[in-house]
Amino acid sequence: MKRESGDGVRTNGIAQIGGLTATPGTPPGNVISGAQAGGGSGSGIVVPNGITNNVIQGNLVGTDATGTQGLGDGLYGVQILGSSNIVGGTDVMARNVISANAINGIFLGTNNATVQDNLIQGNFIGTDITGTQLLGNGADGVFVAESISNTVESNVIAGNGANGVGISFGAFGVTGLTIKENSIFSNGGLGIDLTEDGVTPNDPGDTDTGVNGLQNFPVITSVVESNGSVEIVGTLDSLPNADYHVEFFASDTADPTHFGEGQVFLGATDVSTDASGSASFDVTLPTTAGPRITATATDSNGNTSEFSLAPSPKLLNISTRMQVLTDSNVLIGGFIISGSVPKKVIVRAIGPSLGDFGVQGALANPTLELHEPDGTVISNDDWKDDQQPDIEATGLQPMNDFESAIVETLAPGAYTAIVQGKDGTTGIGLVEAYDLDEPVDSELANISTRGFIDTGDNVMIGGFIIGSEGLGDATVLVRGIGPSLTDFGVPGALQDPTLELHDGSGNTLMTNDDWKETQQTEIEATGLAPGDDRESAILSTLAPGAYTAIVRGALDTTGVGLVEVYHL
Repeated sequence: MKRESGDGVRTNGIAQIGGLTATPGTPPGNVISGAQAGGGSGSGIVVPNGITNNVIQGNLVGTDATGTQGLGDGLYGVQILGSSNIVGGTDVMARNVISANAINGIFLGTNNATVQDNLIQGNFIGTDITGTQLLGNGADGVFVAESISNTVESNVIAGNGANGVGISFGAFGVTGLTIKENSIFSNGGLGIDLTEDGVTPNDPGDTDTGVNGLQNFPVITSVVESNGSVEIVGTLDSLPNADYHVEFFASDTADPTHFGEGQVFLGATDVSTDASGSASFDVTLPTTAGPRITATATDSNGNTSEFSLAPSPKLLNISTRMQVLTDSNVLIGGFIISGSVPKKVIVRAIGPSLGDFGVQGALANPTLELHEPDGTVISNDDWKDDQQPDIEATGLQPMNDFESAIVETLAPGAYTAIVQGKDGTTGIGLVEAYDLDEPVDSELANISTRGFIDTGDNVMIGGFIIGSEGLGDATVLVRGIGPSLTDFGVPGALQDPTLELHDGSGNTLMTNDDWKETQQTEIEATGLAPGDDRESAILSTLAPGAYTAIVRGALDTTGVGLVEVYHL
């Protein structure tokens, strides 16, 4: 059925539109498409206000008769303004393909009355008839306005111009919209957007109101994948003494906001909050899907949250060990916190306990200064002098009372940690920064440590940890900088640094002397190429784990150098 304007099918009573067929689009299914998207003024199928109990199955709405090419409808693919209607079903033959329409694939709800108890199930919304090729719809895959107690279940919702499922509050609101077990991916906006305005942050105790009660999403704190299964650990903060259904999904990539869509439904668990509104989960589910895990929460009234933050590989620990001298040759570590929210970190200065690991000439009494972007300086000499309970609570307290540590929650920005020996003493020291808030949408983006590079055991050794396991690989650029430091007024710069990258077992992964000798094109593409041809750089994609970067002078030369690790 093709037309230039007007609705394709408008029912005014109980009707079966299409039916269960082996192939959608063959009788009794229908091909319902209009002019090219935007050229017509009607929708494919319309169930008007007050009309109930219609069944829409096996149709191609917006595509050609093969289900592979988009023709489109001028407004919506399917518009449901009544109650107790079914679009699709559990049988594969009931599936509708609803794609290439000018605005929304499915519009559910009204602007002046309540729509309720509709079921959208098992459809392809935004794809072709195979479910693999993206045709999209112009805006949301499913858009929901004023309505209560509707269900969007087991659909593929992909390739749409805006959100997978978008919800507008409107005058009458939306409650009880249950969104479960769908495959939602590759949409232009969020997988689920409760207010059509981007990610809605969680609030303590989930006391806010709005679309679906603005239900808080879960927070995933750990993902560990092994042998075809994935263990997912996390929490839910919501109303006290209440029951919730938590669903888990895997995707190849997260949304650009770092919050998830949900490409593959993995499974679910039920949790109950305590008197403070807190619940935890630890589930193991089978998976061979993508590495980015996300989750939704649905309360007992059917209100589903947006997708959670999808944890990504991060630099969880960054450290550098080297000779700590005096004046400008002390150990100077810089790090950047990227993202949009503050992050809790612990910064440590380690010296005497290095002797327990066979390091000769360890710095006997290190002191630590943390310089913040606004010029504030936090200092510590012996870690038990300040913040002892807070430091011990991290489980990362230094092993020796003469060592230093600072725990702080830091806003995004650039920070500098300076380690020196008390009273001008010298020796081998270590500066470290640990990420204490891995799920938070900020990260330790890079470390750059400057100091005097000697020979033998007194070269510069930078360590970093990528985590967590199961979150996929991370791409890093490691640089060994020397001669270009002269341009910044640093005396005695190392003139020809070399660089080695080792894994956690000590195996050498890559080496580099002059950075243009290997990977020149790839390194230049990062925008972080060294400023001097004699400097070193390695670009590598690494699995979660511990790594070491060693900078030394070619032919055992010495001088002031810099090691940097950038998480790209």
